[in-house]
Amino acid sequence: MVEEYYARTSNHGYETCVEHLSMAAAFSGGFSGAFGQLEEGMLAGLFHDAGKYSEAFQKRIRDPEHVTKVDHSTAGAAKTGEQGHLYAAMAIAGHHAGLPSFGATVDTSQDSSFQGRIKRAREHPDTINCTAMGEQFDFVSLSSIKADTTPRDIYTMMMRIRMIFSGLVDGDRLDAEFFTEDNMSREEWELLHEIKDFFGGASLSEQQAPSNDRLLQAAEMVHRKLHDKAQTVIAHLVSIVENRADALFAKPDKTPLDEKRCKILRQCLEEGKSSGFGRNIYTLTAPTGSGKTNASITFALEHARTHGLDRVIYVIPYTSIIDQTVAVFEKEFGEEAVLPHYAEAPYRLAEEDDLNPTDVRRNLASENWNAPIVVTTAVQFFESLYSNKTSRCRKLHNIANSVIVFDEAQTLPSQHLKPCLRAILELVDHYQCTAVLCTATQPELLPVLRELRDEPNYEVREITAMSEDEIMQFERTTITFTGHTTLEKLAQELASYPQVLCVVNTRKEAQSLYQLLEQEAVGEGGLYCLTTLHCAYDRKRLLDEIRARLAAGKSCRVISTSLIEAGVDVDFPVAYREEAGLDSILQTAGRCNREGHRPKEESIVAVFSTDGTIPPFIQQNLDALAHVKEKGFEDVNNPAAVHVYFTSLLNLRQGGGMRLRNAADPLDQANILRLHSSEGDNRRQMPFDTIDQRFHMIDSLTVPVYVPVNDEARDLCDRLMNGERNRMLFRRLGKYAVQVWPKHRNTLLEAGKIVDVDPGSADASYVLQDSQAYSSEFGLELEVSPGEGLWI
Repeated sequence: MVEEYYARTSNHGYETCVEHLSMAAAFSGGFSGAFGQLEEGMLAGLFHDAGKYSEAFQKRIRDPEHVTKVDHSTAGAAKTGEQGHLYAAMAIAGHHAGLPSFGATVDTSQDSSFQGRIKRAREHPDTINCTAMGEQFDFVSLSSIKADTTPRDIYTMMMRIRMIFSGLVDGDRLDAEFFTEDNMSREEWELLHEIKDFFGGASLSEQQAPSNDRLLQAAEMVHRKLHDKAQTVIAHLVSIVENRADALFAKPDKTPLDEKRCKILRQCLEEGKSSGFGRNIYTLTAPTGSGKTNASITFALEHARTHGLDRVIYVIPYTSIIDQTVAVFEKEFGEEAVLPHYAEAPYRLAEEDDLNPTDVRRNLASENWNAPIVVTTAVQFFESLYSNKTSRCRKLHNIANSVIVFDEAQTLPSQHLKPCLRAILELVDHYQCTAVLCTATQPELLPVLRELRDEPNYEVREITAMSEDEIMQFERTTITFTGHTTLEKLAQELASYPQVLCVVNTRKEAQSLYQLLEQEAVGEGGLYCLTTLHCAYDRKRLLDEIRARLAAGKSCRVISTSLIEAGVDVDFPVAYREEAGLDSILQTAGRCNREGHRPKEESIVAVFSTDGTIPPFIQQNLDALAHVKEKGFEDVNNPAAVHVYFTSLLNLRQGGGMRLRNAADPLDQANILRLHSSEGDNRRQMPFDTIDQRFHMIDSLTVPVYVPVNDEARDLCDRLMNGERNRMLFRRLGKYAVQVWPKHRNTLLEAGKIVDVDPGSADASYVLQDSQAYSSEFGLELEVSPGEGLWI
């Protein structure tokens, strides 16, 4: 019989099961304490590796030659499940391979569901025998912890499982790292030492298990100390925004635009200090150029201090604008306070040996979002909430007790609108969060929120609460509808302006207009064509050039697709916009006279139509715009016009209120919410794995073509071509990728322009072979001349 039970080994020796389970219990419980589930989280941590007490596992850990895999999670899942602790049991079952589906009672031992695993384990009782663990821990006392049997809907149960799973995964991984590496760069490093000392490090090593009360006290200590530290940091950040606000308010010779920005900022300060509406859903509707970024972070931090929240999570729709937001926050609060979490963040692209201390800290913090201000993408945020993977879910517990700002809220994808809003409601209702929907063009979301809550009188609160007249005072442009034109006439008009922006609906149209304008403005320079056919590296380079030319007063004519509308900070004296949705038109207007240096009457935004093909994905937006025109608004920038537009658009997206029974909801096309219910096939209750596979914020069939535009890109492409495959390589390649549709991929392959580096693989990757097929003007050339190709 084994007398000493070990959980893992490293260069430091063996870690006992008592030490690992006690440490994991303290942190898992402490993390779950943020949403009122400290005891359930503690049990998950305590029992997650109960199977390591088995003779099979102890033989394996002592004998390097013994490589047979041993299931060490099902024992703890079975034990906690028997006690009615479903949340802990599910979290334990998934803490290595990811959350399984719960399944149903009819599942057999051959099924991969939770039910199937438990049945399979019971056919081999020795694999789930916890007798040895019970000799070290007080099972009698632990059994007195009552399970939460409060009736809840399936969605709420599944989100709670994910949250407890998150705390368990983080607690487990932190202790594993602490024992094997003792990483001082970890934000939690000092607390890990403190908790070990609280238990008595020598006692843990000598297999003296803490009492049940001691375990709960340790979990409470983790929760309290993390929260207290967060509050100290939040108070410091609030002092920064308040000092900045005081300086702005006291600034002499303020321009009229400065005065308006100060008014919005003051409202955000006052609303943030108020406790009246509590932790809830807010809207922050402020015109482009009104200082939304500073105003929103000011409200978020003040609100966090007022309501005892631990962090601010800033969710941005596009990676193309995340850098500028991060730069604003780093300048104001310092790098130590800001965690940028997106694929192209510089610290995620550097080799390990090149990381500075801040980069190392950020790399570690990105795993669990233990930072005062997190800046991330909507893709990362929502896909993590609906994931079943350990790596993606690890951070979820730190979303609890946060202020979450959704920048450019109108960009939430309509096909996933209900799952996104349902997740926001769940975080507000059960995880002590506040959500802020921030935009210049507030979408009509209240009817959907009311439907999801089944509460017809549900309300959200507007932070700025500006009157229609106050909003109209921010107008810095005059929007005019100029009717139909040809590209030739349009090029002539654009050539008459030394600085002008023109946004069109398709890449093909952008290229055609660029070529015509090139003929009209021969030799003047400063002509740009911005589309997604440029890789992100080139788009950033071109935007930097554009900003420099605008600032220097040099000629600068830009033809772009809608990518420039996504919060890109540029300021043109005149703009043109091909007819699209009203939100797109107003976003283009936000790139014109941004700082208000020119009279509104001279800052024209001309909206035109052409004979170009209308992309199907904007047809509903055009129909909603037509509805606004029918209402006869003199100024489409009027808040009433925006309200009519979004109300009409919501109605169109919902099929005008008509939908066949059992047809997919247009606002939940992947049926994510139905999968979170007891409807349908009873064999797939709580199908975490299926939901993870189905929920993708960007439903795209495009594939990446990597473009060797400089020495770094050529080196990375060569490494890819030579068989290297790792996460870091693909992260660094990301800024050199152009996403193309399969039909264009096939054309380029047949012409020998690109090469498939992984033929037959599901994760297709391609590298550009023909350097002539990519230019700094147009990016990747998708059209191939007739007869062009390779002879072999």
